[in-house]
Amino acid sequence: MAGMQTLDASRSEDVYMHLDERIERATDAVLCYSRLPMRQLLRYVSTNTAEMWWLSEHETPRAVAPNPTTVEDHINTNTRETTSLVILEGIDWLVRRSDESTVLSMLQVLDGLAKERGFELVLAGDSLALNPTFWARMCSLAPKIQTETSVSDRNISPHQPETTPVNESTETFDDEPQEGAVLVHLVNLPRMGFTHAVLARRMLQWKRMGFDLAALEPAMATHDMDKAHTIYSAIEQEIILAIDSLRLMEQQGSKLTVSEREMFNFRLMALNRIPEAADELLVLLSTR
Repeated sequence: MAGMQTLDASRSEDVYMHLDERIERATDAVLCYSRLPMRQLLRYVSTNTAEMWWLSEHETPRAVAPNPTTVEDHINTNTRETTSLVILEGIDWLVRRSDESTVLSMLQVLDGLAKERGFELVLAGDSLALNPTFWARMCSLAPKIQTETSVSDRNISPHQPETTPVNESTETFDDEPQEGAVLVHLVNLPRMGFTHAVLARRMLQWKRMGFDLAALEPAMATHDMDKAHTIYSAIEQEIILAIDSLRLMEQQGSKLTVSEREMFNFRLMALNRIPEAADELLVLLSTR
C-alpha cells in the first residue's frame, strides 16, 4: 500500500531482517538509503533487487549527505511511478544534524510523494534515540510496523523509572567480542529515557564490536544520570570517529603497511586518543 510506515529497529542489520520479504516480493524498483557503507550493505541486500546509497558525509559516488533537504531531493529525483519500496534509515541522525521540525517537514513531503507515485516508504529508527513526542508524531504520520522485537515490547521502557540495580546490569558484559563482528554506527541515545539498563545494552553492542569500554565504567558506577549521559556522549563521539577511521583504513588499506594497519587498528579499538589517531591516519593516507 502506498504511503509511509515506521520500523522500530536499533541496528541496520535488523532493518533488513524485518524487511527481507518485502524487498524480495517487490515487483518494481527498491531504493535503500542506509547508514551501512556499500560493502556491508551488500551482505543483506542484493544489487539485483535494490539500488543502494550510503547516508554519509564521505564524498563517494553512492553517498548521500545526511541532511533532510538533500535526502528529500534525492528521493524525489530517483523515485518514479515504477518504484515499489523505499527504505530510509537514520531518522535520528537527520534530526541531530538539523532539527525535529525540519525532519517532520521532509517526512510530510515524502508522504505526499509516496502516495502520488504509489510506493511504500519505510522509515527505520530506534525509538530510544528520539524524543518521545517526535516519535509519536512520526508514527502518527507513518504508522508503526509491528514486530516481535519492537521497543514497546521490551522489558524496560525508556519512559518508565529505572529499577535495575547497577551491579546487576553490569553482569551483562561477560560476552566476548563476536568473531568477525561488523562495525556499524548505532543510533544516538538522548538524555531523555537514558538509564543504566539502556547504557548496558549499548555497551554490550559496542563490546561485541571489539571496543575497549573502560572509559564508560564511571557512567555505570554513578547514580547521577546527567553525569552518566555526559560521559556516554563523549565516548559515543569517539566511537563514531573511530568507526569512520576504521572504514577509511579498510577502503585504503593498500596504502598502509601491515604494521601501520595493526597499530591504527589497536589505537582505534582501544579508544586511545581517537582525534589524534584519526588525524594521523588522514595525513598518512593523503601523502601516499
